[in-house]
Amino acid sequence: MAKKQVTRFQLLMQKLVANPAVSKVFSVFWHRLDRACLRLSKGRTSLTEIFAGMPMVLLTTTGARSGLARTLPVLCLRDAEKPQVIAVSAANWGSEKMPSWYYNLKANPRASILLDGKQSVCVAREAKGEEYERYWKVAEATFVGMRHYRQRVGDRRIPIMILSEEGDLL
Repeated sequence: MAKKQVTRFQLLMQKLVANPAVSKVFSVFWHRLDRACLRLSKGRTSLTEIFAGMPMVLLTTTGARSGLARTLPVLCLRDAEKPQVIAVSAANWGSEKMPSWYYNLKANPRASILLDGKQSVCVAREAKGEEYERYWKVAEATFVGMRHYRQRVGDRRIPIMILSEEGDLL
């Protein structure tokens, strides 16, 4: 799977979104626009991919407290050496708080994803050690603001979740 080339405009947008004030504003509404775009395109594209060159996946988890389905677009991390593996980071726009979907996956690791027109059921696990470091590098290569997010989150470690198709222990 070849990585798409990011345009100058997309790189500029990534740098803009890495700004704390812009991140805070975008975090309020952008996921709603991205979710709609991903649903309409059947997971083939998102506004984030169009404007910032960052691939997204539509993740549906079960609410840790409510038990209800929760669907959000999240940054899709793919290692060129293991393109079948889907990983997502719980950066939460560089916020000091973890995203709710992270707690949902910890409470109920079974989830579904919509990516490239295909709906899949998967099981999530948290990356650790060398695997975490490899996917952190993928995250930094996917989004230039990831280093800024890491600095902004304070003492919080940004988890990376590996989403394996059910029955597949990647």
